[in-house]
Amino acid sequence: MNPLRKVNTVLGVRRQAGWRGVLDSVDRRLRPYSRRIYLFALSTPRPNPDAVGAAATHDMRFATPDELCAIRSRPDTTLSDNDLLAARKGDRCLLQLDGSTLVGYAWIAGSSLVYIADGFYIRLPDDTIYNYKAWTNPQYRGFGFQALRHLRLLEATAAEGVRRLFGYVDAVNFNSLHGVAKSGYERVGDLRITRRGGRARVRLDVASDMWCDIRQV
Repeated sequence: MNPLRKVNTVLGVRRQAGWRGVLDSVDRRLRPYSRRIYLFALSTPRPNPDAVGAAATHDMRFATPDELCAIRSRPDTTLSDNDLLAARKGDRCLLQLDGSTLVGYAWIAGSSLVYIADGFYIRLPDDTIYNYKAWTNPQYRGFGFQALRHLRLLEATAAEGVRRLFGYVDAVNFNSLHGVAKSGYERVGDLRITRRGGRARVRLDVASDMWCDIRQV
């Protein structure tokens, strides 16, 4: 990469993610076997008024197995066989429908034990559920529907004692970092993983109320 392109790349990262993003990018290049992952929690989603108004007639509910199979069979699908398997194991998919048109979806895990990366897992407390794999139909992008689906997820699981969503993003995935910030997620920790010489070193820094140390039997 020529010097001018390097400068433009750095400036682009700084505009998108600030100097912290630049430092994370440099760290990843200098130590390619290291990863930094930010951990997030969401208790108060912030859907914008445009999203609320535009979705006033939309139906938001958890998908049935037949609906997931139908979506999987579409030529433009973003679902996989692994998603169908996850649903059979207890994961749930919140659909957003405009009549018969799929506007988007968001998944939550059925297990409190969440795999992060490189063999590392974290067990979430009872009031927190892992939110992952979201998608919005290109025709409906720009309204901020994802934050609204987060709100509906919390409402749909409130009777189960859920009051927070959990998620994580690689430190150099700037688009996803921007998305979780727009939805109202707050950073609650970070995970550093370094692999060297056949060994892995893990350092976790997380708020004490974001993990559960109860042993599963």
